[in-house]
Amino acid sequence: MRSFKILLIGQPNVGKSSLLNALLGSRVIISNYPGTTVEITRGEKIFDKAKITFEDTPGIYSISDRSEEEKITERKLFEGMRDRAIVVVDSTSLERSLYIVLQILEAQIPVIIALNFVEEAEKKGIKIDYKKLEKLLNVPVIPINPLKNKGISELIDAVLRIKGTKGDIFSVGYDDDIEKAVDEISSKIIQTSLPKRFIALRVLEEDADFYKYLKDKEIIKETKEILSNHPKVSEDISITRYGTAAFIAREVIQIIKLKNKRESLQEHIDKILLHNIWGPFFTILFFLIIFGVLMLVGNLLQGFLLNLTEGITSYLRAVSPSVVVVILVQALYGLMVGVSIALPYVFLFYLFLGLTEDIGLLSRFIVDLEALLKKLGLPGKAFIPLALGLGCTVPAIRATRILSSKKERFYTASFFPFVSCSSRIGIIMGIVGYYGGILLVFSVYITLLISALIWGFIAKGIVHLKNQPLLLELPPYRRPLIKNIITKSWIRMKDFVYLVIPLLVIGGVIYAVFNITGIINTVVEPLSPITQWLGLPAVTIIPLVFGFLQKDLTGAMLLSVLGGNISSVLTPLQIYTFGLAATMQIPCVIALGMLIREFGVKKAVLLTGISIIYGLLFAGLAWRIVSIF
Repeated sequence: MRSFKILLIGQPNVGKSSLLNALLGSRVIISNYPGTTVEITRGEKIFDKAKITFEDTPGIYSISDRSEEEKITERKLFEGMRDRAIVVVDSTSLERSLYIVLQILEAQIPVIIALNFVEEAEKKGIKIDYKKLEKLLNVPVIPINPLKNKGISELIDAVLRIKGTKGDIFSVGYDDDIEKAVDEISSKIIQTSLPKRFIALRVLEEDADFYKYLKDKEIIKETKEILSNHPKVSEDISITRYGTAAFIAREVIQIIKLKNKRESLQEHIDKILLHNIWGPFFTILFFLIIFGVLMLVGNLLQGFLLNLTEGITSYLRAVSPSVVVVILVQALYGLMVGVSIALPYVFLFYLFLGLTEDIGLLSRFIVDLEALLKKLGLPGKAFIPLALGLGCTVPAIRATRILSSKKERFYTASFFPFVSCSSRIGIIMGIVGYYGGILLVFSVYITLLISALIWGFIAKGIVHLKNQPLLLELPPYRRPLIKNIITKSWIRMKDFVYLVIPLLVIGGVIYAVFNITGIINTVVEPLSPITQWLGLPAVTIIPLVFGFLQKDLTGAMLLSVLGGNISSVLTPLQIYTFGLAATMQIPCVIALGMLIREFGVKKAVLLTGISIIYGLLFAGLAWRIVSIF
């Protein structure tokens, strides 16, 4: 059986994920590129007695070796094992999309162009002569619509037919000085499967990954004499490519005058959503409604599942009080907590996220909140993981992968102690609110906001993130396809189901073992200085410490150590302080595990330790300040 490995390449929001879903459905896996946190989605399927493995690379605008995503895509294309590349091109912005195509053609990699959003382009009066584009570049060009399954069989046929790059493949021509420098460098390149001309261009563009192909790196200095008219040769090469892409686009595009052209509904909506005042207002309102729905549905479903669990565990305890049953009960409780988080919060949130992505709203929400996040030194895209943190911190940590650099990701993750996940909301509402009243709930949230602002002011001065402009595609509004949204949501949630829920079960077992062996009792006395600082009874250290294993255990453990009527033991001020101490931190051992997976042991332990110390210090200070009044 023949086998092929195909890379999907393209800009963000160009429809690569939709194409992969159309090709494979949900039969894909998401994994990290070795040594990084950049996601590669892959899957395989047999077509006409040939096994084809597809890999969806990160969305990029060019192969310039600047961001981690660009580096990974470059390595996949030019150093990895691949047979062909499908470049997904946006018909509404052909000129911009062709830049990547020209870069790949310079490496003489067999290319197929998948022309997406053809219908949208025609609605805007843009008609592309794809046959002429095919002749100009001498590569297959296939119009597609993954949502309607159009062009998919033709695309597969092209993949199976294409043998390699043919003669007369299109090549960008540069000015005489650059071409002479290319020839000089080419003569100093070792034998390799990549074209020497392509390697020489990458060297001139200062891509250090390609210096290894040079016999003598001194040639780089020598070519500077040839390029005296090009002090910024890498920019001049890019300008030539962009000019060539513009020329090709003009040759194949026909602009059709639309009759009775009026301001579209999209333009009307954008006037509101991208307004300096109304945009942020409606964005915040939208997500308040979304999280209101999440909490309403989530609380109902979580309450049902936990009541069901309580019934089962009570029955098991009545049947046998043995050690095995006690451990089994806690393991079952951990499992049900995981399910009650995954179903109402995580999966529903991913559905809403996928819906806003496919409609075209998400990028506009990010633009609206960029100014607010910049006050805290956060990039605009940090809004997505921070918003996801309101459901569960674990997938929120994972979602920081959308950010450009490791420094941005780690800095964004440092704000998760102040974003109350569903479990911490349960503590604030179920303990602070129920026993202390709505005013205390309001006070806890205001204190969390103040603590986040102070943290941002301190951390921003230490981290020194560059204030880079937000480069974000604003796609046109599109009709969402429910099947595509559900498939995408499940793909995103797979790791949560397979990784987090088992860890929750393990967390329940650990708590049971600690309880049975009496280790819990040995914790109270050594840690009593903490409860003294917080102004709390010594035994409250038990729910604080073991709530870190599983935050959902905090309320139940507090009830078990203080009795059913908490308000008769703790004053309102103590309830407020306990709520702060229990919530202002990295929430649980599962989140710590995800931090380790994403940032390594040292950074994860450092951030977790700092967040606990900061939260306890702030809660103790808040108790002292408020007690004065």
